[in-house]
Amino acid sequence: MSGLGLRLAASTSRAARVASRSCRIQSRALHKRKELSYPVEEGLGSFLPPQALKMVAVDYQQGLLDRLNDQVRGTNLENKSIVQTIIDAARDPNKVLEFNYASEALNNSFFLESLKPPPANASSHEAAIQGQNLNRRIKYEYGSLAQFQSNFSAAVMGMFSTGYVWFVVDQDGQLGIVPTFGTGTLLVRSSKPTRTFLEWQRIVGEPIIPYSEHDVRVAPKRPQPSSSLSDSLPATSSPLSGMETRTPPLDPHTPARSVSFYAKPPGMYDDDEPLNHTVKDAKVVGETLYPLLCVSVHEHAWVSAGYGVWGKEEYMKRFWTVVDWEKVNKLYERVRPVRSDGQ
Repeated sequence: MSGLGLRLAASTSRAARVASRSCRIQSRALHKRKELSYPVEEGLGSFLPPQALKMVAVDYQQGLLDRLNDQVRGTNLENKSIVQTIIDAARDPNKVLEFNYASEALNNSFFLESLKPPPANASSHEAAIQGQNLNRRIKYEYGSLAQFQSNFSAAVMGMFSTGYVWFVVDQDGQLGIVPTFGTGTLLVRSSKPTRTFLEWQRIVGEPIIPYSEHDVRVAPKRPQPSSSLSDSLPATSSPLSGMETRTPPLDPHTPARSVSFYAKPPGMYDDDEPLNHTVKDAKVVGETLYPLLCVSVHEHAWVSAGYGVWGKEEYMKRFWTVVDWEKVNKLYERVRPVRSDGQ
């Protein structure tokens, strides 16, 4: 082959490699629903029968991710993880839908990850924390596990809007019960990747699956805003370490971006104080919160399970039969501080 032919062949080969790389770069990513560790078709005991679990874990979750995928196509949020999407969208008032879909998908995933089918020979999984530090701490602060459950359920019953109620521990080891409203979340409070940032993505974050090169869709770029809220919002702690109370929660569709706190609220049948008495309790909760479990407070959850539109109380009674206390305890052991009083 002549020298000219060799040069042409080499040039063609380089062009092919560049074109191949360009195609891969343009390939966007698809948020995919994470499979649960338990079979959806068998349900979660009497808490969420098979059809109800399918609605919450498959239909609703997939709908959120499908809408998120459509919303981020052709934008600077394309190819980003769920967690990073929440962080970036929360700083931009023009990314409300992106934030809502991503945050709700993450919250719903964490809710489902905190559960498992009830045991065959017991009414709950509470035996998993007997003798554990978490159980001792619950008894120290609430008197008993039953009283904690009553307090947690009271917070759910007193929540008149949709959202989630969370069981948390703060940086000092203090336990608390915290509601988030709408699509607010406690899971993501940081703009900096950390070990715990990656931990949340591993535990509850949906994986990012690239499209094939034959499925590349080119969408026009949306105009980017000239400014965002990022300049006015300080950085916070890592996602696993929850949130700094001095920083507004990541919820761009609420003007005040505020959240209420419940730390050891009154029990469901306690008449000493009203449920919404939070001034004293808010002082007890620390600045940094580590979520341990949460429950979905959405009407579609209990209506689909057959409890009826006013079935929230029965929904909460059965919720405790499927809480995966072993997993909750493992999360607690990862983040709990060692206190001088041994608690």
